[in-house]
Amino acid sequence: MSADAKSAYEVRRFRADEWQGFREIRLEALKDTPIGFGERYEDALAKPDEVWRERTRRAAQAPDNALFAALDQTGRPVGTAGAFTKAESSLTEGKELVIYGVYVSPEHRGPRLGVASLLFDAVIKWAREDGGADVVTLSVHERNDRAHAFYRRYGFADTGETEPYMLDETASLIWMRYHG
Repeated sequence: MSADAKSAYEVRRFRADEWQGFREIRLEALKDTPIGFGERYEDALAKPDEVWRERTRRAAQAPDNALFAALDQTGRPVGTAGAFTKAESSLTEGKELVIYGVYVSPEHRGPRLGVASLLFDAVIKWAREDGGADVVTLSVHERNDRAHAFYRRYGFADTGETEPYMLDETASLIWMRYHG
């Protein structure tokens, strides 16, 4: 990623008053990659503004959950990535934070622009420094090859664990662990 690409984006935690931008990028993500999230576009679209305000407020302020935005030069969110504390971890190594909500708008994807890497740098730093994570994990849909490949390049490895995908139990989520 070039220095110009890095300076073209601001990556920071969503602010509580940015619920409309969060709603827009989330709906875009659900339309673009329906298998990438545990929520259907139609269900998200039907949610009242109060739900979006609360989701954004929590992601902006909660000590155990943070959602980061990559903003283009106009201030529009073009990517997201968050992390939350996993309530019941099967790991014995300590506190586990799970990355979620990873999405980059199609016109901002690719290693030349580096938006996904910028988001992961921010969310992993937060997970370790503010979230107190000993372990960082994520899950990826078995048919989301592009995301799976990026996660491997970034330093995640498959754990061998899978679970049924909540929106289609004939499909699986693959669990990955960060080794960077």
